[in-house]
Amino acid sequence: MGLRGAIIGFGNIAVNGHLPAYRERPDIEITAVMDALPATGEVCRRVLPQSTFYSDADALLASETVDFVDIATPPGTHAGLICRALENGAHVLCEKPLVTDDDDLQKVARLASEHRRTVFTVHNWRHAPIYREISRLLAEGAVGDVHSISYEVIRTRPSVAVGETDAGGNWRLDPQMAGGGILVDHGWHAFYMVNQWAGDTPRWVRCRLENRKYDRIPVEDTATVEIGYPRMRARIFFTWAGDRRRNRVIIEGQRGVLTANDDVIVLTRDGQSRRYRFSEALSQGSHHPEWYGFIVDEFVGEVRSGNVPGRNLAEAAWCLALLDACRRAHRSGERQALPESVLEEIR
Repeated sequence: MGLRGAIIGFGNIAVNGHLPAYRERPDIEITAVMDALPATGEVCRRVLPQSTFYSDADALLASETVDFVDIATPPGTHAGLICRALENGAHVLCEKPLVTDDDDLQKVARLASEHRRTVFTVHNWRHAPIYREISRLLAEGAVGDVHSISYEVIRTRPSVAVGETDAGGNWRLDPQMAGGGILVDHGWHAFYMVNQWAGDTPRWVRCRLENRKYDRIPVEDTATVEIGYPRMRARIFFTWAGDRRRNRVIIEGQRGVLTANDDVIVLTRDGQSRRYRFSEALSQGSHHPEWYGFIVDEFVGEVRSGNVPGRNLAEAAWCLALLDACRRAHRSGERQALPESVLEEIR
């Protein structure tokens, strides 16, 4: 049975990342699109001529009968849109961060349970070829028990947003719309990946937020995070103040060390090294439709399983808990504990 979907927020990510993945699936049809920018209507009519374009989300939800809503708007709008979609009986697939406040998370979880609908966050970095290989190697015991993880994301500036001009307009620099600076922009991805590689539950966080280059923007351009797990620690560093784009991961275990630098993995064990090369660097581009296809597979799987709340929502809850603990740790200057569970059992 096919699924009818609507996309809310038809910017770069939706057009260049989400839409190509949907076009590969004969069981999914995008029947409606909403975006606040009028010019986007022309894009919709060109690339989705059979879809109806709306400039208001409530009008779309009131007029269309869809199985799911794909939300690709700024984070500050997510909670309201997710709740309205659930109340209209639609499953939800949403860009990260799912929400930026725990009260909103609990409301979303309750509505998902009440309406028996899936809420799924786009955790697409898990499907980057180099990260998939890291996960495979760790699962096979390539480095043994993991002792430490170092995770770095270096950028030279904030990502460009649709509608941005020289005079401003980048929602990523608006605390209300973005929920924070680079900690939110890149931290969410790092948290679900590091939690997976650690294979354990985080217990505490330290965090320092800074402005090393962009001292006139109202959000941080640099974040340094330390996460404590029962048997290991992770150090995570993000910045928009770098001299070039790059990503690096170093995972140390009792049997060896795995280092990933953009497009190459080096596994060192027993005095020998093995290299794995990839066609695309992690720091190259941001749309990645080939990664998004795996997300659609997972989302459809959760929709058809009827398991609410699902594994993905629980994973998103941990990402939000880590974001919240990072903010508290920065404000206090002290280590902050994490709860033992982050999502109430709402079934």
